[in-house]
Amino acid sequence: MDRHIRRLSHRKSFKSFSCVVCKDQVTYLAPYLHYSETVLVDEAKYLNGKRVQESVPGAQNAFTWVGLIDPTEPELKIFQNRFHLSPLAVEDALSGKQRPKLDQYHEHSTLLLKTINYDTKTERVVLGDMTVMFAADYVVTVRHGEAMPLRSIRADLENHPDRLAGGPTAVLHELVDRLVDQYVDVCAHLAEDVDQIEDSVFDDEHPAPATQLYFVKREIIEFRRAVMPLVQPIELLASGKVRNVNPDSAQLFSDVRDHLLKVIDEVESMNELINAALHANAALIQTQQNADMRKISAWVGIGAVPTMVAGIYGMNFKYLPELQWRYGYFVVVGALVLVCGVLFRLFHKYKWL
Repeated sequence: MDRHIRRLSHRKSFKSFSCVVCKDQVTYLAPYLHYSETVLVDEAKYLNGKRVQESVPGAQNAFTWVGLIDPTEPELKIFQNRFHLSPLAVEDALSGKQRPKLDQYHEHSTLLLKTINYDTKTERVVLGDMTVMFAADYVVTVRHGEAMPLRSIRADLENHPDRLAGGPTAVLHELVDRLVDQYVDVCAHLAEDVDQIEDSVFDDEHPAPATQLYFVKREIIEFRRAVMPLVQPIELLASGKVRNVNPDSAQLFSDVRDHLLKVIDEVESMNELINAALHANAALIQTQQNADMRKISAWVGIGAVPTMVAGIYGMNFKYLPELQWRYGYFVVVGALVLVCGVLFRLFHKYKWL
């Protein structure tokens, strides 16, 4: 631990905290430990919805909000010792590959979320992870990726002290509510992509590029995989029976659940539309291939006539009709042109050409 503290203290400082390292624990006393600005986004103590100092009277009734991004295990270990976080919760926060879920431990609860953003340049869905570990007097958020920056959320809550006065429950609700709002925005972008695919497939006689369809299909699957597991945790929060969450906020989480279910309905609809577009596009490709084969067969049939005649007259027999006739060549060529012309008209009449 001493080695990790020394390593952290030499990194570029953003905000300082106080600690004295005692073998297996960290006791926070005086500010001298420095964290990298790329790890610690912000930490503050709030009382009645306002940011306060540690020494403010009544601070024991306040709560602390710590925001971290891409911490290493030693860096997160310090906060684990400080807030007595469960090792399982810390392991999940570090992995960044967990499904959305809500775990309730003895001293705190943990909500794992998937952050999602839509990159308009690449038209790809960008995924991230966020772990929210909360109790009655603290909230610790650990993010992986830039899919959902939290600076604006903290600033908005600080501009509305009446909401932030709700403590960790208010922070948790704001995070989940903003996350679902982000889902709605991503869903709208994906719906535009699906509409473009649908127009290109159903409003045109020519099939759309298969790579484009499967690209959008993959983005929908990734989005669906991130959104669907969140239903159960939100249901628990809406029930008002989650430890360290104010039961009076159940109605707020119920509203978030309704928005989430609407997003899921949209995702299922888009998934069905893209499946229908894939089948329709495959049918168009098959139809086009059949048309191409008819054209090829028609031209092969037309070319078979002169090929057959040329094959006959190419045989090395001495006595063949019209070999010694002065106008034999012109008659044969004229007959070939006539027969090929008749075949062409017939194939064109039946729309093979």
